[in-house]
Amino acid sequence: MKPRDDLDERTDDARPTHTDAGADASAPNPDGATSDRAASDPVTPDPVALATADARAALNAERALLRDLQALLLRADVRGDAGDALLHAAEDLDGLFLLVLVGEFNAGKSSLINALLGADVMREGVTPTTDRVTLVQHGEEARFEERSGDLATATHPTERLQDLVLVDTPGTNAVVARHQELTERFVPRADLVLFVTSADRPFTQSERAFLAMIEGWGKPVTVIVNKADLLRGSEDLDEVVGYVRRNARETLGTTPPVFALSARGARAAQTSGDADGLAASGLPALEAHLARTLDTGRLRLKLGNPLGVARHVAGDIGAALDQQRNLLLDDRRTLDEVDRQQAQWRKDVRREGQGYVDRVTTVLLEVERRGEVFFDETVRLSRVMMLLRPEHVKAAFEERVLRDAERRIDEAVAEMVDWLMERTVQQWEDVVTFVNERRRAGEERVIGEIGGRFQYDRQALIRSLRDRAESVLEGFDREAEGRRLGEALKTSVVQTGLMQVGGVGLGAAAVAIVTSTAWDVTGVAAGLAVMGLGLLVLPRRRAQAKRRLHQQMAALREGLESGLGSQLDDEGTRASERLVRAIEPYTRFVRTELERLEGLQAELEAWREREAEIRASVERL
Repeated sequence: MKPRDDLDERTDDARPTHTDAGADASAPNPDGATSDRAASDPVTPDPVALATADARAALNAERALLRDLQALLLRADVRGDAGDALLHAAEDLDGLFLLVLVGEFNAGKSSLINALLGADVMREGVTPTTDRVTLVQHGEEARFEERSGDLATATHPTERLQDLVLVDTPGTNAVVARHQELTERFVPRADLVLFVTSADRPFTQSERAFLAMIEGWGKPVTVIVNKADLLRGSEDLDEVVGYVRRNARETLGTTPPVFALSARGARAAQTSGDADGLAASGLPALEAHLARTLDTGRLRLKLGNPLGVARHVAGDIGAALDQQRNLLLDDRRTLDEVDRQQAQWRKDVRREGQGYVDRVTTVLLEVERRGEVFFDETVRLSRVMMLLRPEHVKAAFEERVLRDAERRIDEAVAEMVDWLMERTVQQWEDVVTFVNERRRAGEERVIGEIGGRFQYDRQALIRSLRDRAESVLEGFDREAEGRRLGEALKTSVVQTGLMQVGGVGLGAAAVAIVTSTAWDVTGVAAGLAVMGLGLLVLPRRRAQAKRRLHQQMAALREGLESGLGSQLDDEGTRASERLVRAIEPYTRFVRTELERLEGLQAELEAWREREAEIRASVERL
């Protein structure tokens, strides 16, 4: 919530009060006199001091309603001046009736105040004469006090100010932007708004925009078409009034009271005592309307206007909660998509990694087929001399069976390691992309009312996740990770119990198993041949050797597939868990914030139901 600035503090100090005493002032009063006394601030009477029990109950319920909304506003982290507006609304329940005049500069607001009071209280001119908010209230003498550069008070002994305060504001189309800001910030405090437009330029675009802002605060509006004497006749006046009424209805959604008058003509008639001129000015009709409003509707307006402010603030809270929730829902959908992509990533790693495993098993199948052919051609009685020369058998086996098996197996495993590292790096690059997208979404969509703790926590978590992902990428040691992964692959195969890898690669270990199997077969065959049993036994031994080779190779393939596949699964899980741990703080934030927002939205809905009940009770007064 935006801190209350100097203007808020000054308007608090100069809160309109019922006063009969003068005060020090160095500025000249409207009559040109100076004084060293300014208006004092005696205790303001309770506006419902003589009201019914129902009115008092509504007042107490309304105060509690405003307090609860203030607490909800703080917990919703809504930025802006909404908190100040609520504080003023609660304070103004105990103040005099506040009638605020707004309109473009030179529309005649100051002239209208003088006519309504029957006295020259406000300075008039063809150039902007009101450059600050001026509170016009009752006092024993006509005084003007400049409270600050943005606020002034004027007092006058007229009885018409006994029960209300008139507020003159700078023009809504003021050249100085600060002047319009002052006017906009005082509107929420009004019990009734007199919207003044000039007959010679009725309902301009800036007036339409300003009236829409007033409607947003739920303020009752009475429209005055001033300077009616500038028009040529009643037909022109009727046309202008109809035009203003139609446009006001389109802007407000309801048709406000519209009065055409000449404030200067009325004041001139008052000064000269011209009763007919005063009646012709149109002022008496407005005075009668205001008298009826203050007589019969004062209490409803006084109690109803803070509800309009509260409803406006509740709308701001609801919009902020919706904006936060929509942003978090997008975050959650993105996180869900990250989860889905992670699951798919693990499947892809397993599926694509199987291609490298298949390359290894293909090499082993080729070795097995060549080994069977080698046994058929070598374990024969006619090749007994070769069998008796181990070095020749070994050379022939390596040339005809093993060939480049060791190199091809190691290449497949090395390429699998490189591929898996690339996929892991890509995974973290996707995280960086995700983080940047969510950060941009926050910067583009976190506007207006979102701020405070929510935005700070969200951005801090996003920065932390981005930093961690970038740190992983920057610190990724391909050589070290390759060694780790290669050792992990060998360990997985060793754990199958089929081979002892030691310090050699998987290709060398696999070749060693094939070689040992062949060596056993050819060595036994040579012994049988020497013993003269080859003719009877060698065919059977050859068949047994082929079966044994097949069994050993099948077990070797199964072990390699199992070990390598298991390691692929483990690596996929390891990478995903690392990513999940990195994202978990933000995932937890999204989850808890959504729960918090749902609770706040439920509270806001319950508050709106209470507000509707209190509004209905006020309207029945």
